[in-house]
Amino acid sequence: MKKMKNDSILKYMKKRQPDSDTGDRRASQTADNAQERIYHTSKKKKGGLGNNVCDPLKSAKGQSNTFNFCYKSEKHAVVCDTSKTVLDALNTNKNFRKFKKDNMEKEMVIQRREGVVPRAAVKTDFPCCLIKRDELLDITFIKNNGNVATKKNTTGRISLSSEPKNFVIFYIKTKGGDKVKLLMKNNALRLKVDDVCVYAFKKDKLKAALRRDGRFTNAIFEKHCVLSEFGSETIHDMSRTVEHLDGKHFEIIVRRDKKQPDSQDDVLSDVSAEMNEASAADLKENVDSIQHPINTEQEETQKINTNPTTNFPQIIPDSEEILAILRTQFKDLRETLKQRENLRNKPEILKFFRAEYDKCVQSFSEVKKVKQLMGLSDFVCQIRVEKSARGTGFLLFDRFVLTNAHVIGEFDRFTRKLSKTFTAVFGYEDLEANETKCVPVKEHVAAYYHGKINMDTYLDFALLELKDAVKIDNDCPGLLSRYIHVPPPNRGGICIVGHPGEGVKKMDLCFIIGKENRQEAADKHISENVNFIHVMTQQSLAEKWEMHDNQITYDSCFFHGSSGSPVFDENCYLIGVHTGGYVYKEENGKTRSIKEYAYSIQPILENIFTQAKESERSDILKLLSEYK
Repeated sequence: MKKMKNDSILKYMKKRQPDSDTGDRRASQTADNAQERIYHTSKKKKGGLGNNVCDPLKSAKGQSNTFNFCYKSEKHAVVCDTSKTVLDALNTNKNFRKFKKDNMEKEMVIQRREGVVPRAAVKTDFPCCLIKRDELLDITFIKNNGNVATKKNTTGRISLSSEPKNFVIFYIKTKGGDKVKLLMKNNALRLKVDDVCVYAFKKDKLKAALRRDGRFTNAIFEKHCVLSEFGSETIHDMSRTVEHLDGKHFEIIVRRDKKQPDSQDDVLSDVSAEMNEASAADLKENVDSIQHPINTEQEETQKINTNPTTNFPQIIPDSEEILAILRTQFKDLRETLKQRENLRNKPEILKFFRAEYDKCVQSFSEVKKVKQLMGLSDFVCQIRVEKSARGTGFLLFDRFVLTNAHVIGEFDRFTRKLSKTFTAVFGYEDLEANETKCVPVKEHVAAYYHGKINMDTYLDFALLELKDAVKIDNDCPGLLSRYIHVPPPNRGGICIVGHPGEGVKKMDLCFIIGKENRQEAADKHISENVNFIHVMTQQSLAEKWEMHDNQITYDSCFFHGSSGSPVFDENCYLIGVHTGGYVYKEENGKTRSIKEYAYSIQPILENIFTQAKESERSDILKLLSEYK
């Protein structure tokens, strides 16, 4: 997003931009190599907590392997890395990518021709290390009934290991046994294949492994279901680990229809085997302090909640992949914290986390600050053009409103005359509010700048003059009185007040991303959204993403309509104007942003002062001098 000396993401992106003459070849390698490029950046930075936290690929790269896939009677060869998933490997094949694109709205089915149970279907995140050399996989596509995500990112889940000995695979019939009416989320899968192949880590609980697989209906977790082993009639309970199930074939049967609440053991059963005893105890302690679900193994002296309406902890849908990555990172996070913060034992680590959390929570929790922000929010207005919401602004001083230049759009630069009618609407805090103050904006712009003023500073502001004065019941004459001439903070909490989504006035509390952490934060976002790396790259080059010295960067939920919002620091001082983000669109059209930013106030005020002198606006010069 900017040059290296300015923590540029643009250079980071350019490494992934294909040259015109080799674009197809490089694109075919992107899916297989994107993670490795992302997670192996900046590993040697001293004290880089994020470098370890965001590095699930810390283990060595796997060995090379080959397999074949068959689609509509055509057989294709694939070279894969055993530390990656089947989908990672398939995506390196140009023909496969075309087949997948032609069936974007369908669910992909991958069947193994070999194995203990031939023709069993594996998931797209099945580990390549479990695929035999030169094995043949059959690829077909079936109707997606809406319960299964067709574009779910599975990359990264299995890159933690390339050793088959770390995994267990077992087989389950897609048609359940007694009392099981519907077993698979997608009924078309049940009609297509007789068995599915499930993989898991050896220490995983059976219920957790089936949840993570994602193909089974929630009903099997709500009822008392068990696995019945073919050949021996042995019954396996869902609460046991999977380490003894390797290579076995089962059907799911219902023992009791009564809904079974998730016990605390079920909730914690996904904890990785690599998490040590102390770490697991910390997690258990936190769960105990928040919720008290029914647990048949609790001590007799502990009170048990028998209220049937109790909300038991549930697994967040589609969170399995993120959860797996977080679990594997826990150990590295703990060790990095111990080294960086000189923490010696578990109590010191817990104290550190509590202190950091407490600091975040208290940023704007003081009643005095909340009241002050409420008062300052009265100066924030919605900018409308011919009755349509366009952005946000705020009363800077007297009758002058500050907003972004891109909010007012094009106008006559020579006369500074607006081509459309603008209105500043104060007090728009309710959809049915009748107490809003709609004040027309004068047709001439008082001051304006959109672009670079030097190599390190970029401005995007417009100073609008209102036709009438705005009476606000507040001792503060304007938000300029809440500005002090000091460098903007490089860390800490901020509060943005504006009209996101062209709606009513809202507030967003977030935290500044320090200049030294910007690249790391961008890398983290990209690593979590690998599927859209091409979109980000194209967008960054098309818009020439850069970072400038007068930028304040953060993660905010404020998007369209909030441009021009004031940004306050933890002491309720005005520090910037919320301006935009490094935005791209997902395939479904949803707008996402790598990071958002504001431009600091001081360069804006200096430029307004310069323009006022050039245009001989003595009224503006006088007002500014009162705050100088």
